[in-house]
Amino acid sequence: MDQTQAEREFTVTQAIANERLEGLAVSAESRSIADRYVVGELSAEQAAAKIRQRYNIPEP
Repeated sequence: MDQTQAEREFTVTQAIANERLEGLAVSAESRSIADRYVVGELSAEQAAAKIRQRYNIPEP
């Protein structure tokens, strides 16, 4: 199911809040990738792949 921009923004906001609760901070580059997801430029899968690539995490 395709999400609306508002739903994608809510998802990102919640993910960032969860990171903060864990005592972590989202980098500017990761936030930029998330923002591209929010506006629909990237799919969730593409955004996740870019984040994994940024941190050298292998694909699952």
